[in-house]
Amino acid sequence: MATVKYYLRSKTKGSTIQIQLSISKDLKMRNSTGLQIDYSDWSDKTSLPKQNNPHNKNLSAELVDLKKFVLEAYNQDFTSGILFDSHWLKNKISLFFERIDVKTSDDIVVNYMKNFNDLRALAKTKKTTDHQYLMLEDKFSRFQNVQKKNYIFAEVDKRIMLEFKNWLMVKDKLMESTANRTLKNLKTVLLDARANGKLLHPQVDQFTIESVTSIKVFLNFEELSKIKNANIIGEDLLHARDWLLIGCYTGQRVSDLLEMNQTKIFTKTDSQGESYRFIDLVQRKTGKNVSIPIHDEVEQILIKYGDHFPPLFRGANLNSNATRFNSLIKKVCELSGINQILKGRIYNENLKRNEIVETEKYNLVSTHICRRSFATNFYGDKRFTTPQVMAITGHKTETTFLQYIGKTSSDHALNTARTFKELSELKIKNS
Repeated sequence: MATVKYYLRSKTKGSTIQIQLSISKDLKMRNSTGLQIDYSDWSDKTSLPKQNNPHNKNLSAELVDLKKFVLEAYNQDFTSGILFDSHWLKNKISLFFERIDVKTSDDIVVNYMKNFNDLRALAKTKKTTDHQYLMLEDKFSRFQNVQKKNYIFAEVDKRIMLEFKNWLMVKDKLMESTANRTLKNLKTVLLDARANGKLLHPQVDQFTIESVTSIKVFLNFEELSKIKNANIIGEDLLHARDWLLIGCYTGQRVSDLLEMNQTKIFTKTDSQGESYRFIDLVQRKTGKNVSIPIHDEVEQILIKYGDHFPPLFRGANLNSNATRFNSLIKKVCELSGINQILKGRIYNENLKRNEIVETEKYNLVSTHICRRSFATNFYGDKRFTTPQVMAITGHKTETTFLQYIGKTSSDHALNTARTFKELSELKIKNS
């Protein structure tokens, strides 16, 4: 059983009062309370100030309250498996006396996050990632406001992280996959803080964040053919259909797709004198240069518009074209009979959050289906190597590419095994 006792550092007029927390025979820690008293006013019998004047009575009451606070904090943290040392005790003393400036001290997690984000703003980091960390700062700040507590690093244990995840899903209405990504970012900040000298709860290292299998929706070649040949009426819908097909054969994000124009088309000639047409662009999100060979399906659409890309949408400005496109392609796919029942995420207007439900496939279509359809379809065609497809989508590693299309290294190995078998059969046939 833990006990708390007070001692004087010296037998002088302005002696510092020290606190000792004894957890076991071998585990004791002592720290200064920051309070002072004349030795003559101290009772060795009670280990508290004598009750001989109002000041000493108030000082004694304050020490009794500190003792209670430390023991309650110990009991709470003991169940969490926290590491107890003099640094832990010092933090609790500072919290009790409110010596930590909750507005500026970077021992407070949210304050550290602010400094962390300020440093990112000065560095050349991805804007999308920067935005995620800014949102983390906002969400964790609102979470601790609800908890009515300013968390210091040593207090963020497994229980707090799970409570934060639950709050994200219930109060902030995030999908579990998004909540998990937010937790991963939180753990990154915590580990960065430790690298800068902050004491973390020991459970942080062992805390694992499970991956939630995301639902991969794409349009296969058969469905693309149905869309191409569907009877669709309406100028905007027809243009949306053509942009959708271009997207599924070029593999670009909507931010790059809808900015394609004739100036980005180039003709290149190989060493045998054969000429090929390409779309060259710099991806907005990554800044990566990509060169996309123009597929026959895309050539047919360009010919239809006099070697130009389709017009954008009536009444839509540059910023709202993607939103308009997102809405139109759902209708295009509905009119094309893309109505297989699938499980996927749909935004629930009443609950104001995404839900996983079973619905017609056209309801699950969004602008991102262009890039995923290209990646999945051409990965599945053994005539194309994975690096060839990655060079167009802009993925940096094969691991992230396979995760993106919902494949694993074993799927890759299976494709290789099939090729080995075909080579073996061809060898037997030719022998």
